[in-house]
Amino acid sequence: MTTLAHGFVALLLALTAPAALAQVFKWVDENGRVHYGEKPPAGAKASAVKPPAATPNTPAMPQDLQSQEHEFRGRQIRKREDEAREAKDAANREAMCKYARERLAIAERASLYRMEKGERVFYSDAEQKAEIESRRAAVARSCG
Repeated sequence: MTTLAHGFVALLLALTAPAALAQVFKWVDENGRVHYGEKPPAGAKASAVKPPAATPNTPAMPQDLQSQEHEFRGRQIRKREDEAREAKDAANREAMCKYARERLAIAERASLYRMEKGERVFYSDAEQKAEIESRRAAVARSCG
């Protein structure tokens, strides 16, 4: 690098350093709204805001670009896995709803029966009504 380039880089760093160290102020306007900024309006009672201190629960900043990239890719993978799991759950809920609706439709249009000793025994009117209500409740649970 030439001396001119070194000087340019030094000048650029000198100009950006104050922005990184800029003080932040907090003030409340006449409507009671809280504002933050580098320069409070004239006449406003402002107080300097300290940057938050790191706590044990605060994750440490990544040391380099490689670890940032690794964390980013991990977040992408977790997001895709979550989306796939949500899609699978939605498909399962839809299938259960469809099944419950089909069972209800059958009970509403046909006489139901059970098998006893190899023979059909048809439901009484009360049993049929109870089964239809049971299947309606299943639809409400599955589709609601």
